[in-house]
Amino acid sequence: MRRIKPENQIKRRIKELNDIFSAMDEDHKKVVTPLIDFAAHMEVNLRKLDEDLEKVGFVEEYSNGENQTGRKESTESRAYSTMIKNYTGVIRTLLSCLPESAQPAAEDELGEFLRSRMKR
Repeated sequence: MRRIKPENQIKRRIKELNDIFSAMDEDHKKVVTPLIDFAAHMEVNLRKLDEDLEKVGFVEEYSNGENQTGRKESTESRAYSTMIKNYTGVIRTLLSCLPESAQPAAEDELGEFLRSRMKR
């Protein structure tokens, strides 16, 4: 299976998100366009972090000298946790800018993305 380059994934997702948020008035759209770009970048990075987590797991061994060893949360896990919280905040901000009539459809589509991440 051929992998899509990250930059193409981002472009595709920006287009999808612009379609989702097309009901937004032009003034709001100008302000939130950078958030749409950030959301698309975060989604691609979250997918990459998810793949990394599958390989290394949520816990890693550490050694800080002769007698200091143990287990701790993995770097990938911390990065994923931070990014998913930031992504959720960006999406909430975007959804709040939509007219109320368009919010349920956008929430359904974005919720599907989040559910697909949790299935792994």
